[in-house]
Amino acid sequence: MACSNIVAGLSRDCNTNQGGIESIYIANGPVQSITETSGNVTAITVGGSAIGPSDFFEFQTPRQTSNLNSTITVSQEAGTATFDQQLTMVFNKMNTDMRNQLLLLSEATDLIIIAKDNNSVFWSVGLERGGYMISGTAASGTAYADANQMQIIVGGIEAHPMYTVDSSIVVA
Repeated sequence: MACSNIVAGLSRDCNTNQGGIESIYIANGPVQSITETSGNVTAITVGGSAIGPSDFFEFQTPRQTSNLNSTITVSQEAGTATFDQQLTMVFNKMNTDMRNQLLLLSEATDLIIIAKDNNSVFWSVGLERGGYMISGTAASGTAYADANQMQIIVGGIEAHPMYTVDSSIVVA
C-alpha cells in the first residue's frame, strides 16, 4: 500500500505575516463532533447542540506575550504521528479573579480552546480529544519594573494538526 498522497507543493508567501496571539476563547466541552472540510471547522457540537459565541469566554492577554505551538512527533517504528498543541497565555497583575480562573482551568479535562492569531486566523487547540491545562506559574517579580503575572499553558495531544475555525463559531 502506498502511503504517499502528496498532491501539491507550497509557494513562498508575501511578507504580510504577523506573529503572536491576539485573543483566546475557551468553552466547556467535551466535543461530540465537528464539521470540518479541508482542515477548517465550521461547526462544533457539545451536548447535542452546536455551540456559538455565547458559549465562549474571551481571555485577553498583553500584546506580544502569548504564543501557540504545535510539535509533530512521527515514529516510523510505531507507525504513529501525534500533534502536541500548546498555547501559552500571559496575564499581568495577579489577582483573586485570576487565581480562581487558574483553579478552574487546572480542574478541566475537556476544554474547547480557540486562539486568534495576529493574522486574524482562529486555530483549534485540543479540539478532538479535549484541551486541558498543562502547567502554570504565578510570579510577583523582584524589581519594581518586573512583571507581576501569571503564565498558563493549555493544550492537547491530537491525531491531526490544528484546525482553523470559522470565526462565526467564536465571535458574533
